[in-house]
Amino acid sequence: RNFNDMKLCCIFNYAPSYRESIYTKIDQTFDTQWCFAKEVHYGKGSGIKAFNWSVLRKEVHEIKNRKVLGRFLWRTNIQTLPFKGYDKFLISGDLSLSYIPFLLCCKILGVPVYGWGHGSKTFNRGTGPIDKIFYKLLTGYFTYGEGGRNRLVELGVDEQKIRVIYNSLNEGVNPEENEKLKSSVYFEYFKNSAPVLIFIGRLIPSKKLEWIIEAMKNHRRVGLNYNLMIIGTGSDEDKLRLLTKQYGLEERVWFYGACYDESKLNELLYNADLCVSPGEVGLTALHTMSYGTPVISHDNFEKQGPEYETIRNEETGLLFQYDNFDDFCLKVQTWLSLNHSRDIIRQNCYQVINTFWNSNYQLKLLIDTFKQ
Repeated sequence: RNFNDMKLCCIFNYAPSYRESIYTKIDQTFDTQWCFAKEVHYGKGSGIKAFNWSVLRKEVHEIKNRKVLGRFLWRTNIQTLPFKGYDKFLISGDLSLSYIPFLLCCKILGVPVYGWGHGSKTFNRGTGPIDKIFYKLLTGYFTYGEGGRNRLVELGVDEQKIRVIYNSLNEGVNPEENEKLKSSVYFEYFKNSAPVLIFIGRLIPSKKLEWIIEAMKNHRRVGLNYNLMIIGTGSDEDKLRLLTKQYGLEERVWFYGACYDESKLNELLYNADLCVSPGEVGLTALHTMSYGTPVISHDNFEKQGPEYETIRNEETGLLFQYDNFDDFCLKVQTWLSLNHSRDIIRQNCYQVINTFWNSNYQLKLLIDTFKQ
């Protein structure tokens, strides 16, 4: 079937730049009308860069996120869309009260509607009945990870409705292109060939970055030395610099600051040995594994982004027990002590990205589901 004839309407709360790869593929495959808000919730920005809507084939229909009855999300300008002759709808999977009348209209008119999101981790007392109606009225639901799928099944959502679509930053990894990034950037800076741990993101309390520096101090006592690259800025930077100085680790820690030069950032990721994220890891896991760098983060699904599922024990990284500093130290020491080939680990990371966590897989799943 020529899917360019399928009239698809996508209603999403935001258009982050990291999703440009999958959104442009959808736009080129289906006759797509896009509906985006410029903010995530109630006029608040996400802090995530938006992509330029002009790359899409049709003019975007702008919606707004409002707050009603003190706590419910309401999306404006969507209630007339069921009557516009669309074949299918694909909507943000976060609960919006405005979705209930919208979904009821689509149900009566026989227009399929698919949700796409994390999936509810719980049905609380206040919104539980509305949550259940929302999932019951949907034709299907795409979750970002297996954990989201399993939780929805536990909550009573029909498992036949749920597909795991994962997440993506790109259409996959090209190992040959990545090899061109190989350099001596870390040897030139640190003047040693010790392993390099890397963190990329905001330097804020929830990231628990002091754990990495504390671990470096503890490991040095037992003769395990490594370097640390920190990319990003934030409210904890001064505290982290002070801690580094206090422990005499200035020559081992590189505070790089924010980096917006993709070619430089990719070089730094490719040539590092291990990404460490004591707080939640999120899209950083996809970013680092796209350049063959394994990840250590915690094991608490409730406190993680779905991307932590890319971490496979001793293949693409390790998971430590949530909120357990001693186990974090142990996992870093364990990884650096493993007798693994850096090339094999790199290929493991590429395999994870190229199998599921890419926009080509996402598009194929959408097409296969819509065929049914």
